[in-house]
Amino acid sequence: MDTAYSSAYSAPQRNASDIVLYLDKRHPVPPVPFELQGQVTPAVWESRLTTLANTSQRYSKVWLERIWVLTGFLVSLILPSVLYSVIYNSMNVVSEDGDVDFARLAESRMITFAIFLGVILFFFAPLAIWKVIGRKQASRLTNQWTKADRMNYGQNAASTWSVKTPTVFRDSTVLSISLPASMKPTSFHPNAYLPSYINAPTDGDASYYYPYNAAEVGVPRMSVVGNVPLYVDEKRAFEDSNV
Repeated sequence: MDTAYSSAYSAPQRNASDIVLYLDKRHPVPPVPFELQGQVTPAVWESRLTTLANTSQRYSKVWLERIWVLTGFLVSLILPSVLYSVIYNSMNVVSEDGDVDFARLAESRMITFAIFLGVILFFFAPLAIWKVIGRKQASRLTNQWTKADRMNYGQNAASTWSVKTPTVFRDSTVLSISLPASMKPTSFHPNAYLPSYINAPTDGDASYYYPYNAAEVGVPRMSVVGNVPLYVDEKRAFEDSNV
């Protein structure tokens, strides 16, 4: 599997004011973003995301939908073209003398256009209705979570949840969580996620000093301890000084 594809499911993505997650039943639930750890417990987080992914996937059959759309596209082009000549000849648009009856010509074209619209409605209307039902089901869940968070933490302190359900050409559920102003981290936040172009430490023992790479279980991050992260022993800085 492509690394960029799998990383989109393993970690939240961020923009100016939102946390964006790509959910899929085939991938594990990503951890709770640090911005939400004060409001959402890991158990509630996993329950919400699992429920949302399952609900969205019930209304997503990607390959079946793609085959159905492709079939509808081909039928909408081929069937009216084939039937037009049949309708044209059966309505005697051109008389034996070679005169064209424009009224019958217009009628034959209207019948062909009606067949085209009928094919479009037959193939695409049920799919569109099915997708709308799935989107409403998923949106109902996110609206409930937003209302629950506002009741618990207040109108201005709770995050807003919204969702984009899978489409014919996208099989993932896109969850967006808009953060209130009080929860938006700055670049100077001790637990802020660094840009992707800054690599993780090559030394595994040095992960203790990096806020974005948690150390082993039981050892707090340096940002929690509050000390200055140094890569060398502080005593070495005074080896050349005589006290």
